[in-house]
Amino acid sequence: MDGWRILSIVVACLVLFVVLEMMRRRKLREKYAGVWLVLAIGVMVLALVPQAADFLARITGVQTPSNFVFLLAGVVLALVALHLSTEVGHLEEEVRTSVEEIALLRCELADAQRDLEKRVAALEAAVHDPKMAAPDNVKGLSEVSAARAR
Repeated sequence: MDGWRILSIVVACLVLFVVLEMMRRRKLREKYAGVWLVLAIGVMVLALVPQAADFLARITGVQTPSNFVFLLAGVVLALVALHLSTEVGHLEEEVRTSVEEIALLRCELADAQRDLEKRVAALEAAVHDPKMAAPDNVKGLSEVSAARAR
C-alpha cells in the first residue's frame, strides 16, 4: 500500500476518534459532527479504494485524482464556511433579541422600583403623621389589613 494511502487512513481514523471524543465530552454538537464524520469516512473510502477517486475524476472531467481530491476539499471547506456563516447569523439575531428583551425587563424593573419607593414613602409619611389614616386604610395595601386581622 502506498504511503499516502496509509497516511490518509491514519488521518481519517484520527479525525473519527477526535470527533467521537468531542461528542462524548459534549464539546461538539451532533449536527456539526455529522459533517466531520462523513468527511472522515469519505477520505477513508478514497484511501482504501483509489479506483473510486480515478472514477470520480474521470466523471467530473478532472485530469488527475489528486486534483479531484483538492477540488472536493475546497468544496467541503466552502460548504462548512457557508453553514457556519448561517449559524452565526442566526446566533446574532438571537443575541439581539435577547438584549432587547433584557433592556425592556430592566425598564419594567426600574418602573416597579420607583412605584414601590413612592408607596413606601407614602406609607412612612402616613405612619409618622398623626393626622393621616392608619396604614390599614392605605390604598393598595390590603395585605397589611389581612395580616393585622389575624
